Amino acid sequence: MGKTWRHQTKPAAVSAGVSRLQRVASLAGGLLILFPLLASGNEPVLTVFNTIDFWRYTVLVLGGGQFIVILLLARLAYQKSQQVKKAQTISSDLSEKTQLLSRQHELLRTLMDNLPNLISFKNKAGEYIEFNRAFEAFTGKSRGQILKHTELELFEDIDAASIREQDRLVIATGVTQQASCWINDGGKQAHLMHIVKVPLRAQKGERTGILSISQDITAQHQQETIYTYRNRILEMMAQGKPLQDVLNSLISFTEDTFPGLICSVLLLDKTGKHLYTGAAPSLPEFYNQAIDGVRIGSDVGSCGAAAYTGRPVIASDISTHPYWKDFTGLALSAGLKACWSIPIKSRQGTVLGTFAVYHREVADPSAAQLELLHANSQLASIAIEADQMDQQLHKLSQAVACSASFVMITDAELTLEYVNPSLETVTGYGADELIGRKAGFLSCDKAEADIIRDIWNTVLTGEIWRGERMLQKKNGDRFWIMSSTAPIKNQDNEITHLVSVGEDITQLKKDQERMEMLAFYDPLTGLANRRLFKDRLDQALKKVRRNQNHMALLYLDLDHFKDVNDEYGHDAGDELLKEVANRLRQSVRDSDVIARIGGDEFNVILHDLNCEQDAMSVAEKVLRVVTEPIDIGVAEVTVSASIGVTLAPDDAEEAKALIKNADEAMYQSKRGGRNRCQRYQFL
Repeated sequence: MGKTWRHQTKPAAVSAGVSRLQRVASLAGGLLILFPLLASGNEPVLTVFNTIDFWRYTVLVLGGGQFIVILLLARLAYQKSQQVKKAQTISSDLSEKTQLLSRQHELLRTLMDNLPNLISFKNKAGEYIEFNRAFEAFTGKSRGQILKHTELELFEDIDAASIREQDRLVIATGVTQQASCWINDGGKQAHLMHIVKVPLRAQKGERTGILSISQDITAQHQQETIYTYRNRILEMMAQGKPLQDVLNSLISFTEDTFPGLICSVLLLDKTGKHLYTGAAPSLPEFYNQAIDGVRIGSDVGSCGAAAYTGRPVIASDISTHPYWKDFTGLALSAGLKACWSIPIKSRQGTVLGTFAVYHREVADPSAAQLELLHANSQLASIAIEADQMDQQLHKLSQAVACSASFVMITDAELTLEYVNPSLETVTGYGADELIGRKAGFLSCDKAEADIIRDIWNTVLTGEIWRGERMLQKKNGDRFWIMSSTAPIKNQDNEITHLVSVGEDITQLKKDQERMEMLAFYDPLTGLANRRLFKDRLDQALKKVRRNQNHMALLYLDLDHFKDVNDEYGHDAGDELLKEVANRLRQSVRDSDVIARIGGDEFNVILHDLNCEQDAMSVAEKVLRVVTEPIDIGVAEVTVSASIGVTLAPDDAEEAKALIKNADEAMYQSKRGGRNRCQRYQFL
């Protein structure tokens, strides 16, 4: 056995490791020196295990990279006199390997710290032992405040039972767990996080802790929620649901999209001087009663001022805002500390009411919240006006005989016997030109024969027929009416005449088209939205397969658009986006498709291309027109764009892959210096 010299007591942290190493050295034979890395001026701990006839070695890394291990390998042949005749020493200095490990550690640390995802490591007790920069920034706490603390100590209002159960399952079963939950960041802003938890394992496989990777999916969740609820609300309007139901759904939509917000809709009364509650399901009843009937004014809270001025009013702190001086106590007693109010306006620009959002903390609205509030005020406007129109139509149907709406009377053979002045005015025909003609004379609907048959079958049962009809004026213009047709019977209960009362619903039809626009088109630019874009891309790919030709997808992202918003405001940024959209329309063919898929990102579908150069030529043209100076009202600015280009079927044949390729090419363009077009290249 060899001898052991200890110049200094070994650190407790490596005592066990040194003992194991001593046993290995004793069995294998050789010379091993262990140097811990200490601060300058300290003597290294030197432990030597000296044995003979050593011919192989094993590399050990102790102390998490804090030790340099030096192995001196020797092959010794002894003479009978026990004196050394020959010795060959081979020295292997692992300092270079240690430096390599250090560099790898630094690279991994840099990579982890530059990932947007939140990455953290916990021990079995649930205490954080390591994390990346994104995690630290999210918590709003220092490194010392995070280490050795648990999730329950760092984050407020989280589901403690659920978290404990997930951690228990990871440690107990070794199976990866996934879940999504709302978590407040250090600024108490709620985020929907998708969390993946995997077990950490020691060398022997035992589970020692948990690695968590969290992705913020708030924006994705909000967009999905927006599309779902918006379509639901549009369907409710189209189905003629009561205004109260529509407004309540609109409020639920907003509150679900941004948890923590409390919404209300106040409607302007007929005098235009007072606001009354239209819908406020989440506000305390005493608060609703207190503000019901409040008089509007330039300094009457957020809603009273918004209705009076016709402009948004943002009170981020009710306790200090001058408009709330007479209502501060009421708001605070209801637990309300901030209020943002957007006026609801009609097509003519007159105020119909307000869409208000309250917060239980002092807060300013985010850009996403403001965008949603403006969109919701538009939806509320359509719903309110549609409701007002429905009320008018209902009144007209109750007063058929004396209605000022379109009235026509026919005999049992549907020959016109009477038309009122309103019908003459709208159609441009005089009564003498209409009387004696068949009622279908005014119709331009191809299904008029079926409509007449349906009217007749309905009135034969004694019921009133109601439906929409498209009529044609004398000058050829077309218009829609909502018509009600009822039978007139003689004493023998025989139908002798039919009376039809109609109301012009052309504007309502336009409103329905407007609703459809909101469902399929971007309200700011008028371009196709993400939903319509995906449908058009699928159609384009089918056409490529059918015609055996080519198409291209351009992915355009404005460079430094945020700088324009920050310097000139979001209204100026909106003007920039609208002008970019106009320039894109002028740069491509009418058959091509342009879509705004979010923020400052646009997609362009180019049909029927012969080669790659066709697509690159269009992309270069788009780049030129986008980079020309743009007047945004408050200033003239110049922006650039990064454009990614991919072709089908050359690069991909499926929509998902094509979008991914275009997105990657766009980021290649940005990495290459921005303000350029980049053809997709497979890496």
